[in-house]
Amino acid sequence: MLDLAIADDINSKAETVVLTNHGRTLSAPDWPQDSDFQIVAFSPNAVTCKIVSAGQLSGDIALALEALDNGRKTTGGRPDWYRRLARYARGASSA
Repeated sequence: MLDLAIADDINSKAETVVLTNHGRTLSAPDWPQDSDFQIVAFSPNAVTCKIVSAGQLSGDIALALEALDNGRKTTGGRPDWYRRLARYARGASSA
């Protein structure tokens, strides 16, 4: 799922601990030190999260919409944008 997060603390591994907009506390190993807030992706029972850039998210949405509009079938398995959007959507119905 996706949420907004702010840096809250540093853990014993020197990783940034973030607090999400919905009260989740997660470790964010790749948190940019010059940032106030970021979009993060995580599974519902995760303890860590990944940073998602707004540009990557909007690009993935654009690719998905284009594929749906064109009725295009993906060949060779699911593309990266599909897997990222599926990860972002995991747990969204429980948020």
